[in-house]
Order: sequence, then structure tokens, then C-alpha cells
Amino acid sequence: MNKKSLAFLALAVAGYLTLPELAFASGGIGEFSAPLEKVMNTITGPAGKTISIVAMALCGLVFIMNKDDLSGGFKLLLGVVFGISFIAFAGSIVNSVFSFSGAVLV
Repeated sequence: MNKKSLAFLALAVAGYLTLPELAFASGGIGEFSAPLEKVMNTITGPAGKTISIVAMALCGLVFIMNKDDLSGGFKLLLGVVFGISFIAFAGSIVNSVFSFSGAVLV
């Protein structure tokens, strides 16, 4: 890039940052929110919690039983499945750990 085009790009970015209505940006992602909420409720719902617990248990058992026989790719796959399962179950873990009932004394 030459200096003129770089200066024009910097000026355009500065203009869009100071006047965001020039960017013609919408106010949000309203048309995508309903399907995303449905997917999130499916993952974090009761069925998702059960599936994630079973997946974590199976990954742990396979890793413990076949520790020496696993290749690098399969170990990576087990790690990815365990990570995704943990992320799906993390919301309920956080709620159960940090949910307080009754009075909290400081």
C-alpha cells in the first residue's frame, strides 16, 4: 500500500469511529437471536447436561483404559470432546457453586 491509500484508510476508520451512523450498522442481531437462543437452551438444558456428563465420563474412561495405545490424533479428539462437554456443563457448575440461598453475611 502506498502512503495515500494508507492515509485514506486511516481517515475512513477515524470517521467511522467518530460517526458510527456513517457505517450503516444495524442496532443488533435480532434476526439471529431466536435460533441462537434455541441452540443455547438445547445445549444448556437438562438433555445437554446429561449428554455432557456422559461424554466426559466416557472420555475419561477411554483415556484411562487405553492410555498407552492412543495415538496423538485420537488423544486430541478426546481432549476436544471433553473440552466441549465441560463448556456445555460449565453453566450449571457455576450456578451450583455460586448460588446462595438465604442471607449472606459479609
